[in-house]
Amino acid sequence: MQGLEHLGAPSGGSARSDIRTPGEKLVLLEVGRAVAALIVVLHHADQASQHFGEQGAVRFAIWGQYGVDFFFVLSGFIITHVHRFDAPGGASAWRYLSKRVTRIYVPYLPVALAYAALLFALQPTDNRYWSLIGTLTLWPMERASALTVAWTLSFEMLFYALFLLRYISHSLFWAASAIWFGFLLMTGMGLIATPASPPLLEALADPIVTQFFCGVAAAYILHFLPSRGCGWVMAAGILGLGLFALYWSGQRALLGPPLGLVVLALAMIEVRGMGAMMRGAVFLGASSYAIYLVHSPVVSIVAQLTSGGPDRWVVITLCVILGIALGILYHVTVERPAIRWFRHRLTHREMFRESRL
Repeated sequence: MQGLEHLGAPSGGSARSDIRTPGEKLVLLEVGRAVAALIVVLHHADQASQHFGEQGAVRFAIWGQYGVDFFFVLSGFIITHVHRFDAPGGASAWRYLSKRVTRIYVPYLPVALAYAALLFALQPTDNRYWSLIGTLTLWPMERASALTVAWTLSFEMLFYALFLLRYISHSLFWAASAIWFGFLLMTGMGLIATPASPPLLEALADPIVTQFFCGVAAAYILHFLPSRGCGWVMAAGILGLGLFALYWSGQRALLGPPLGLVVLALAMIEVRGMGAMMRGAVFLGASSYAIYLVHSPVVSIVAQLTSGGPDRWVVITLCVILGIALGILYHVTVERPAIRWFRHRLTHREMFRESRL
């Protein structure tokens, strides 16, 4: 759910002869983000129309929930691909952390607080599933954010914290990663019982976090595979997704490896030119985080206002169109300029600090 800005790698230290230059976008990953955002919106539109209209779920829309899993894998890939060559030390750690925190919180807080204010006015006090502290911090809590889709952001922040260890010591980062990943595997296989525990421990023990590690692995593998092998990698990923669909066991962590292969294949494919349709898909991918944030309250409000009225598919269509359109509007008018302003201020402050040393 985060941006793919400056997805490139330095030219040194790679076995690939066709490695991309820094700052070059991996175009098809943006397209993948667009597709994932669309199916997530469709899934939530179906859920909302089902809840307020008291009707059964649309069968194929259920699969839209797994767009989130693609975003988890992609997040692990992006963090590693963008920051793997960062120098250790406090200055690099500050740049990494300020960039990640700005990317998450600046677009998130206005939407979450506006929706919290609406819920505060409309919901009975004893029927609230959210808390103001959870909304502001994204910390895993029993009563979390007012914006329900923000549960994914809590996992992202935990993974960002892990990656921060790279700036202290690579060995420490890899040791902590191995311990956490091994713990997640044993939890997912049922070798370690996870009884009811504080929300933070439950989040740390959730096997879905393995998807971030699959993205990390894909980012490292990218620099050792020639782009001509992308077809085989994509075929293996699609085969894995097909097996998941046929033999679904309820364990979403199993989506990590095949989605990691899909992300890897999309990153390996070089796009030399873009037509209007491709440019539109890339723009939609760049807007995907804003769409993800905005569509949730929009879909809930539209579905509730139209319950008992138009045909179910009319409601779903309205939810999808408005969720996407308002998300794009938010991206253009709020998210993009706000992030640019905050990052400019942070860069200016850092340059001023260095000039005084």
